[in-house]
Amino acid sequence: MNNLQKLYDAQEEVATGKKLRRPGDDPVAFARVTGYKSIQDAMQQYERNISFSRGYLAEAESSLKSVANLLTRAKELAMQGASGGLDAETLAGATEEVSGIYDQVLSLANARWSGGGSQGTRYIFSGFRTDTPAFSDLGIYQGDDGEYAVEVASGESITIGFSGGRVFQGDVDIFSVLQDLRDSLAAGDSAGVQATLDNLDGSIGQVSQHMAELGGRVNRLDQTEARMDDISLSLETLVSGEEDIDLIQAASELSFYQTVLEASVLSSRQIFQSLGIL
Repeated sequence: MNNLQKLYDAQEEVATGKKLRRPGDDPVAFARVTGYKSIQDAMQQYERNISFSRGYLAEAESSLKSVANLLTRAKELAMQGASGGLDAETLAGATEEVSGIYDQVLSLANARWSGGGSQGTRYIFSGFRTDTPAFSDLGIYQGDDGEYAVEVASGESITIGFSGGRVFQGDVDIFSVLQDLRDSLAAGDSAGVQATLDNLDGSIGQVSQHMAELGGRVNRLDQTEARMDDISLSLETLVSGEEDIDLIQAASELSFYQTVLEASVLSSRQIFQSLGIL
């Protein structure tokens, strides 16, 4: 019966590929593996947080790139209007285009994270007030100054939220600049248009600064993810070393215990026969 149990154990090892299947196999090793797997579970959540953060920051970056392009176009129109040589029809066209730029920038400032489920209602630039549009139609900020963070490793968090007040109305109020440009073009006021150029430059620089800040956050995510991948590989190696069998050795042991069991059965039969039991 002892030999039969050893054969069963050897068969189970080969079938599962595991030498550590229950606490009784090796209590100390089983405790180590349980600890390793607990860390692995936590790291899987961190990996999900990193994936979410990267997607969130990618959408914020896309919005800011579009805003920078729109502001660059607004500056081009301002430079044309500042010359003072545009006819009424051209000025009307420029005014209409700047008005459209204002609406597009406003829409981008009210961008929402398009992730699935409830995350689809999250406004990117509203600070902690993610259920509220960042700006009203008049360009009034409706969020707060909070910028929430996500835990991406043990004791390490990365800020992925943005305060629209800081991004769009920091040193320069982008919406006011666009409103001034629109109104000056509509009035044919070349001096007023000229006065917006410095602020347009400031607006473009302000957005570029936050894009650089965003890029820094993405770089930190990449570095954290690379470090987490290294740790995950190390943990997998440790778990495998404790759990996994040497297949060649296990197959050899299985063959050995099969031979031992057959010999035991044969010996038992001969003993019983000699005793007249069989």
